[in-house]
Amino acid sequence: MHDESDVAQAQVFYDLLSAEAATLTAALATRLNRRGQPRASTESQLLRRELREVQRCLEQLRARYPEVVRPTG
Repeated sequence: MHDESDVAQAQVFYDLLSAEAATLTAALATRLNRRGQPRASTESQLLRRELREVQRCLEQLRARYPEVVRPTG
């Protein structure tokens, strides 16, 4: 059993990382960058690398604090 404050902090981090993952996923889905130019492959690679890191952090949080995963529905 985890301390409630630890779980609460993990939940905040989880929510922030989930939002970041959604932002990165949306950025990768579009083929244009913020200036309306076609996205360079290097920029896409950096976004994918950052998304993998965020997903890794989310996975670690879920493993350590399964309570952070809110039921859907």
